[in-house]
Amino acid sequence: MHKKLSAILISIGIICLLYAIFGRYLVLPGYLEGLDQGTGTLEGAVQTVSPWKVVRYLIWAYSFKLGIYFILLGAVMRTEMSKSRKWTVGIGGFLYIGFAYMPLPVPNSIIYGIAGGLMTVFILVIILRWADQRSQLPSEKRAASDFRMAGIFFFGMATYTLCPLLGVKTFALSPEKMIQYGLQGEAASFSFHLLIELVLGWFFTFLGFRQPKRRRFS
Repeated sequence: MHKKLSAILISIGIICLLYAIFGRYLVLPGYLEGLDQGTGTLEGAVQTVSPWKVVRYLIWAYSFKLGIYFILLGAVMRTEMSKSRKWTVGIGGFLYIGFAYMPLPVPNSIIYGIAGGLMTVFILVIILRWADQRSQLPSEKRAASDFRMAGIFFFGMATYTLCPLLGVKTFALSPEKMIQYGLQGEAASFSFHLLIELVLGWFFTFLGFRQPKRRRFS
């Protein structure tokens, strides 16, 4: 029963991801139409664009998050995780997705500073704990641990790249300043750096979850 449910959930997730990738060609024309008509909000879109186009756009907007969510649920069903924890994963993930696009007040620079400081502390603690725990791992698991640490390193770099991209360097959160100072090229360059760091982060994390070879020397 669990295997069948797992397969169904993973299949739904894959369909959602495919729609996230290819659905843009269906929904973006309607979204751009709304922008051309001066619609900058969902409420305005409902008034100026057909309801079907609005619904289609909303499904596409959530499709990637839902795809990952359903695949995670399918993977959880294959584990020996307790039922209470499975429910926690399912409900917690669903609540987050419902919250993901909720309009939020614009935080001031202090909030960004506090968040950046917390993330920096988390990164430092992870690095130090990895250094302490690595020698205690069986030799065949050390390479996987090293790859995951490399992934964390690049995720840390990507985290900081957001700072000059969004704030004082290219002002992506204040596009009028970006245009005023002619920083569009700099912003595009930082976004490319961010993309590279994220790809490398996921790549090394992926390598960290490969099955280790039987003979490995570290």
